[in-house]
Amino acid sequence: MSGKSFDSETPAKPKRRRARRILGVTLIVIGVLPLLGAAFAVYRNFTNARQQDSNDAFISKAWHNLKSDQIFPDRLTRVTAYGRSEMWARQGIAKGTACEEAFPDGFVNDVMADRCKVVLRATYTDLGGKMAATFGLVVAGSPDQSREIVSQINQDQSEKIDTVHMPTVRPFPVPGTVAAEWSDGMGIGGASSKVFMVPESPYAVTVTVGPIDPSRSVGRLPEPWDLMAHREKRPYLGVAQHLVSIYAGEVQRTVQGQ
Repeated sequence: MSGKSFDSETPAKPKRRRARRILGVTLIVIGVLPLLGAAFAVYRNFTNARQQDSNDAFISKAWHNLKSDQIFPDRLTRVTAYGRSEMWARQGIAKGTACEEAFPDGFVNDVMADRCKVVLRATYTDLGGKMAATFGLVVAGSPDQSREIVSQINQDQSEKIDTVHMPTVRPFPVPGTVAAEWSDGMGIGGASSKVFMVPESPYAVTVTVGPIDPSRSVGRLPEPWDLMAHREKRPYLGVAQHLVSIYAGEVQRTVQGQ
């Protein structure tokens, strides 16, 4: 019988079927890949959102959850206008956290009122042994209240520019250290700043600076030079402003690094 045999056609069919299968698998893969990519993107966004929510929730509780030596590091470094680095060493951390302990009575009643929840304090001294500084981390009821506290402190400082003592947070003496005699009457200059974070934090920082030596009389000049007393205070005010900025940045990095 003439013509093509059945056997001569069969090898072509498996090849066509295999090609169709490969094409089908390829189309499936091409169709699934975008879906997998979209699913991964949704998962990643969900994970990031949960992590961000966790970080945001941590900010307002950081003062309670962090260790005291994380909030107040062993050393703070201040760079002077002449490019020289000055080290400040922590001498001690106050145990009390009441706002009434950390600020003068009138200041608490007028400025803090219901805004202040707690105040964490620590005292540092410069390695030259000439100045002491007490830092206060003020935990307010809300970010808006922390801004109000800073505004009131700065206004208070401005109004007292011609007075001898301009402390903000009360000096905290540390027995057995060079800051053992550091007291309220030795606080010469003060400054305050908001701790800026995203989202906003309920924290404000404040500092009081003065001489370590209790016999050091700053700003007390006899007449007619008493009007020039502010010139003696100016270096302490400058140091306070630098230190409060440094410490606010330190708090921000510590809290948002968690």
